[in-house]
Amino acid sequence: MGLIIVPLILGTCIYLKGRKYPVLFETWFYQTKETSSLPGSGWIPDYLWCVSLWSCFVWLWKGWNQIPLLWKWLLWLLINATELMQWMGWIQGTGDWIDLLMYQMAFFNVYILHKSELI
Repeated sequence: MGLIIVPLILGTCIYLKGRKYPVLFETWFYQTKETSSLPGSGWIPDYLWCVSLWSCFVWLWKGWNQIPLLWKWLLWLLINATELMQWMGWIQGTGDWIDLLMYQMAFFNVYILHKSELI
């Protein structure tokens, strides 16, 4: 459960602190935003959120091997397709190859942690 909650919260904090412009809900609370130049603030949250999502699937199915192969493929395709659709301008966002790399790293890190039974 810790690999679901902690990366989700940490990724959100880094995302909000590292943005130059406030997201919509931040404008409800204040008009100006104090920014920081956190290294990696553009891609570390993507990595952490993806770790959280994959860990959630592992938790729901009670183990990596119990996740149906179709679900693994669908989730992997959905995550990567959203980035590609952003890059092509089909959906809002900024698609870039570093985000795709972070998604692959998150997938393999969660896979290795659960297959090696380190967690």
